[in-house]
Amino acid sequence: MIAAALAAGVAVVLLLGPLGAFGTSTASRPCSSYPAPGTPAPTGTKLPAGLTAEYSVFSAPQRTVDRLRPGQVSSLGASGLIMSGTRFVGDAAFGGRIYLVPAEHLLSFPIAPPRCLSPVQRTIEQESLPVLRHEYRQPALCVAVIGGNGRTRECAPATGTPYPLLSARGTPGFGLVPNGVSAVTVTYSAAAPRTVAVRRNFFSIVVPSQAAPPCGVQWLDPTGNVKRTVLGCSYLIAEKQELDEYRSYVARKLSTLRSQLVTLSAAIASGRLAEAKSAWLSAHLTWLEIGQDDGAYGCFGALGGEVDGLAAGHPLGAADPGFTGFHRIEYDLWTKRDLSAAAKDTAATEHLLAALVKVPLSTYLPATANGLGSWLLRPHEVLEDALRDSLSADDDYGSGTDLASITADVAAVRTLLTELEPSLVLVAPHLAGDARAELAALTGAIDATRAHHAWVSIQDLPTRQRQQIDADVGAAVETLAPLPDLLTSAGSNSPTN
Repeated sequence: MIAAALAAGVAVVLLLGPLGAFGTSTASRPCSSYPAPGTPAPTGTKLPAGLTAEYSVFSAPQRTVDRLRPGQVSSLGASGLIMSGTRFVGDAAFGGRIYLVPAEHLLSFPIAPPRCLSPVQRTIEQESLPVLRHEYRQPALCVAVIGGNGRTRECAPATGTPYPLLSARGTPGFGLVPNGVSAVTVTYSAAAPRTVAVRRNFFSIVVPSQAAPPCGVQWLDPTGNVKRTVLGCSYLIAEKQELDEYRSYVARKLSTLRSQLVTLSAAIASGRLAEAKSAWLSAHLTWLEIGQDDGAYGCFGALGGEVDGLAAGHPLGAADPGFTGFHRIEYDLWTKRDLSAAAKDTAATEHLLAALVKVPLSTYLPATANGLGSWLLRPHEVLEDALRDSLSADDDYGSGTDLASITADVAAVRTLLTELEPSLVLVAPHLAGDARAELAALTGAIDATRAHHAWVSIQDLPTRQRQQIDADVGAAVETLAPLPDLLTSAGSNSPTN
């Protein structure tokens, strides 16, 4: 429903090749000239092909009430906003007007070369490349609530069926439908269904006294028959697809990780300690981007613990043969400065990873009720682990890179939020946005600690900065805590089929 990228900015080679849009080099263009969300298209830009055919609301002339100023929609996740195409479609329940805003490109964050980005943005952008490539090439439709208590600023691809159902604070249902749909039936898990007429491709249920969020919608044809069930109330159906997307993400990460371990092994074999440390950090962050220690928060079981476990609990501590994986290599490189030991432990980690990838991800991440319930815990518990292990420096074996680890945790949470948002927006429309704002504050606080792009260890942070980072992680953990209950129909972390 909502397609959100995870990071800001990518090099112009992403879409335009090595040269800028007008044949100039990227170095000669100011950062402000690159595509940015919320920017209007040139005057006279026409609507994307096919939009007027599917939605008759755009065929009628623009009325005075339809017009918006660019500043009113500058927070939308799209660029090239076609201001001549904005249309007023209805009122929100607790005040505010609902508008449709077409755009040339779906774009959640600016597109810019690395020189225009902060160090944290440059780190995160690597995760955004596939998403931004896909999204920017698509025209967008956005829905914005202007005024009142609503904060809805949502954008989706203009193709397909964007916004079959939306929910905003105080509004129990509104959405966009294509031509040929005369009415919709909106269903709720905690209220009776409602059938309302469609006007100008839009439906809106304005019942301020009803707080129940919608969980399903059916499109009705002129005879009242169900034309299409766009969304149902079973969380299992939607989240199986989202879990499959996450599996694909994990598979890509594991593939990248295997290559990075080869690079690490080569650096160690050549005796280049500084290069080996850098390669170790890149590989470790990739592992964490799956979703915290112990293999995507425990989904890899004992094998995940061997890949990224701690020395705690082993009789001999860091010297124990049972202490393996990334932190053992970290101990070798930073504390012992022993490349021979690092070579041996890196080879052992490569064997562990090879064993891990032989097992289908559907085994580690099953699309069962219990598997989905466990998966829904992950966004919250990834950051809870960061509080317990990284911010305490309990998992620091000499590298002083716990703050880097937290940025990787944030990348993992952003990915999970993006995958879960189509379901989450129906029951808690502002949770994902609030969590993203808190994650942005967290990465900003971490970015402020870096001197000359170098990571600072937790122990060396000034008290005030450490307290700020602690507070930002805690705020995000609290915001994400209700997510499992919200996305299970029984309100349980362990749902049944």
